[in-house]
Amino acid sequence: MSAAEKRHPGVVTKVCEYCGRPLVVAGSGRPRRYCTAACRQRAYRSRAVAAEVRERIELGQLALQLRDNADRLLLLSQGWQPPDGTDPLDGLLAETAHLATELSRRGHILGGYETGHETPIPRSPD
Repeated sequence: MSAAEKRHPGVVTKVCEYCGRPLVVAGSGRPRRYCTAACRQRAYRSRAVAAEVRERIELGQLALQLRDNADRLLLLSQGWQPPDGTDPLDGLLAETAHLATELSRRGHILGGYETGHETPIPRSPD
């Protein structure tokens, strides 16, 4: 029997979702999920970090798809044709543009441009 059960006999107990310590469930209101404000804050921070990690993984996958498409476009520009004889250029261009737009949009959400430094657009020699 835990200390909480000894203090409150016959009361249903739960455990803290962050640290696993026992909680006493109150008779009314929303049931507590965490034993202390510190556990609640730690749980929030761990969820935030996990969400950012997931977003960065998804960004990496988008970047790999974009690179694959760029490689295919390069091959097509050099005369390569797929073995099945189809002409994938229009679909590949549309998909590449979509991937680039999505990568740019999501990169800004993550703060990818926090330094304020932008790569200048190259100018054609006049």
